[in-house]
Amino acid sequence: MTLPLPTPDPRARRRLEIGLALLEDGQPAESADAIRAAIEIDPGDVEIHYALGQALEAAGGDAAAAYRTALALDPEDRMGAAVRLALIGAAPVPAQLPEAHIRTLFDQYAPRFDTALVKALRYRGPELLRQAVDRAAPEGSLDILDLGCGTGLAGIAFADRRRRLDGIDLSPGMILQAMARKLYDRLEPGEIVAALAEWPERYDLALAADVAVYIGDLAPLFAATRRVLRPGGLFALTLEAQDGADGTGWRLGDHHRYQHSAAYLRGAAAAAGFAVVSLDPDWTRTENKMPLPGWVAVLRAA
Repeated sequence: MTLPLPTPDPRARRRLEIGLALLEDGQPAESADAIRAAIEIDPGDVEIHYALGQALEAAGGDAAAAYRTALALDPEDRMGAAVRLALIGAAPVPAQLPEAHIRTLFDQYAPRFDTALVKALRYRGPELLRQAVDRAAPEGSLDILDLGCGTGLAGIAFADRRRRLDGIDLSPGMILQAMARKLYDRLEPGEIVAALAEWPERYDLALAADVAVYIGDLAPLFAATRRVLRPGGLFALTLEAQDGADGTGWRLGDHHRYQHSAAYLRGAAAAAGFAVVSLDPDWTRTENKMPLPGWVAVLRAA
């Protein structure tokens, strides 16, 4: 159960806003000073301690104490303090992002998700998945499970190929947006791997558009997805590509998104009982107006 955070003090929040504006303006030291003044007013505000960590990181200072305080105040870690600790080398890299962090992020993002993602970031994951699936299975209606369905963009892309279309997403806010499209037969909020452990249906196709980027160790996701696919069923997903060509596996990037190597993907697929139908380099979105290198993968259940 997610517990509510304390009501913030408006005086502290005004100082926090000043600090964040200074950070945005490229003045991290001054930002840290303003945020410390906010902490003096409201030392129990998680977001203020997290913001202090951000300012100290940008200033080249020691941010670990600020992030640890944020994590102690909110052990569910809605802000993602544990992720920042890992990225600055002060904690082990987690195998996936904290559930509360993802849920909070996308609940806040849900009302403007489509506009921000498609227009600002040029997101095209569902389009690429549709092309890849059509190459692997060019004909016929399919029972489809949309993992991390978000607002239903993948549902739109596959609407004319669905016999049945179900979706799961960690964010209730995203589920509400997907419901409004009236495309899905069943929509459930929940963590994907846990939900699939008891999922009653079986499918011809599972989709995971921009889902694996929030998971480092893909083994649990692959195994859970294999369980709900019929023999010969397809699992189509998009991922970000790991920098370099050493094939070491996966890494956590600074924007709280994981990157995977081709060698890791092939090994994880084989271990879960999948054959690789295709694994193509492509990009699904931009960052700072530059395409992010990635993969479009289609796996077939043995």
